[in-house]
Amino acid sequence: MNLDNLTDDQMVRLNECDTPEELMSQIEKEGIELPDEALDAVAGGINPTAAIYQFVKRYLSKRLGS
Repeated sequence: MNLDNLTDDQMVRLNECDTPEELMSQIEKEGIELPDEALDAVAGGINPTAAIYQFVKRYLSKRLGS
């Protein structure tokens, strides 16, 4: 499953994550595959978990309209 196929419940659960570690744990638990754009955000970064967290939060903000 990728981000475009998330259910409303999954999006809410991911959006409720307050830390990068919590978000990564939920992504793993849900079996969500990160898109290449999220992985590109990690390239060359010092903290890959934080980069993925920021990418997913921006994505969810757009999808949830918040």
